[in-house]
Amino acid sequence: MINSQNIINQFADHCTACGCCVEVCPIVGDTALKDAAPESIMEEVLTLFNDGTIGPLARTRIYSCLFCNACLSACPEALNPGLTFGTSKGLLQQLGDIPPKGVATIMSFGKTLLDGAIPSFRKRLKSQEKLITSFTNDKPKPVKTVLFASCFGLIEGSVLHTALKLLERIDPDVCILGGYDFCCGEFQFMAGQPDAAQQQFDKMISGLNALAPEQVVMFCPTCKMTFDHHQPATEWSWSFITDFVARHLDQLGPFQKIDKIVTIHDPCHFVRGVEPATDSPRKILEAIPGIQVIEMEKSGDDALCCGAYAITGTGKPGYQFRNRRLAQAKGTGADILSLYCPGCHMTLGSEGANISLQVESILSLLGKSLGIA
Repeated sequence: MINSQNIINQFADHCTACGCCVEVCPIVGDTALKDAAPESIMEEVLTLFNDGTIGPLARTRIYSCLFCNACLSACPEALNPGLTFGTSKGLLQQLGDIPPKGVATIMSFGKTLLDGAIPSFRKRLKSQEKLITSFTNDKPKPVKTVLFASCFGLIEGSVLHTALKLLERIDPDVCILGGYDFCCGEFQFMAGQPDAAQQQFDKMISGLNALAPEQVVMFCPTCKMTFDHHQPATEWSWSFITDFVARHLDQLGPFQKIDKIVTIHDPCHFVRGVEPATDSPRKILEAIPGIQVIEMEKSGDDALCCGAYAITGTGKPGYQFRNRRLAQAKGTGADILSLYCPGCHMTLGSEGANISLQVESILSLLGKSLGIA
């Protein structure tokens, strides 16, 4: 269980305000912090934690945080600044701070998107029983494999549907759990409601337990990282979808040729999460004949974030950051910017057409190679 006050207290007790996390933060240069001394920024953060005094440097540091985990390896005290800053949004609100519009409205925005996405996604399904967004009083039928859709997964419905078809080749009885009631708590966390995020996570775990699965496959790397942070005691295992699919490639083929040059955007919560990984998305692309991978600047465990958190918290600096990532992809000369995070897909995909760059999920490419996308 993650306790928000414990996270802040631990940081306040052990942070030395050395500024190392600021020095490696990839978005600081896009914000009002760019000319401030890293030590001064962190001293102001500690003043907030210890005395409840809100300073402009601390506020900007917290709301501009990408939660990309780039600072994890830089902290000499082995603290988690990103998790702490995300939790600190709640402290700011408790002290009377008015959050940025993107933070204040993320909950209602997400619900509006899901209210439109779920009916649209259901129309894609041959069996309505495949998607579970709530439980009736009847005890649900146990399933071996659950595809946990995440909120953003249902919004990116075409990719989720392809993912379902892929998993049905491995387990025909796989079902999807998702929707507003079964979010992992990410919306609440982004909104500065860490305690509500914990309650939502617990509710989601109860929903998964009710299905009595053997394995849960995460469609979103942020959900996977959230699970790894909480380490819930379950009788089922969990894994990220590219890891799961890569382990079962021999059950999916034969693969048709796709002659495309692809560059990969790696989501920070996968490559720098609690259990970092980079191999499985590349193994999937290697299995598709004709695909040529060209790595862009800042890839793998050094990948640059898509900018989603900063867009919510700061607006313009976040958009500038996103555009820099798109420019890196465009600069490779690849035909396709390929990614495997629904949140990154929403953030980067909407702008791809504006720079004549095709943005497509690795799972969609695999589905096309199998004739099922």
